[in-house]
Amino acid sequence: MAPCTRTELARLYDDEGDRLERQIARRIGNRSIARDLVHDIFLRLWERSGELHGNPAAFVTRAAQNVSIDHLRRERVRNTHSAGLAANDPAPDPAFATLAARQSGRAVREAIRDLPETTQRLFLMNRVQGLSFREIASRYGMSERNVAKHMAKAVASCARALELPRGG
Repeated sequence: MAPCTRTELARLYDDEGDRLERQIARRIGNRSIARDLVHDIFLRLWERSGELHGNPAAFVTRAAQNVSIDHLRRERVRNTHSAGLAANDPAPDPAFATLAARQSGRAVREAIRDLPETTQRLFLMNRVQGLSFREIASRYGMSERNVAKHMAKAVASCARALELPRGG
C-alpha cells in the first residue's frame, strides 16, 4: 500500500486516537501512559512516512496491542528486578522513596523548564490542559506534524531526566 498522506494520517489519528488510548489503558491500567503510547505509535508512523499496509484502522489497532504487550513485559521485568533488589534490602526506607520521588519530579520540572519556550508551552498544553495535537496546531497556526515533533522532543527530554545513572 502507498504511504498515507499527512492529511490521511492526521485523520486516522483523529478517528482512532481516543479509541486506541482507551484500548491500551484497559490493558495496562494507566490512561496517561496509554496516551504516550498512542503518540508513540503515530509518531513512528509519521517518521516512516505514514507507511501503512492494508486497513489503516486495523494496522493501528494491532500496533496498539503490540505496544501494550511490550509495555507490560517491560513492567514485569522492571518489577521482577525491583523485587529482587528489594529482597536483598533489609527494610524499605520510606524517607528514601519520598526523596527519590521528589528528585524525579524536580528532574522532570527542570527538563521541561530547559526546553525551548514553544516546545515547553505546547507540551504543557497537551499534558496539563489536555489539548489534542489538532487543537494546539489550530491555536498556534502550525501543522499537527510540527506539534508532534515538539512533543517528541519534550517527552524525550523528560525520559532522559528520569534515566538512572549509568555505571557503578
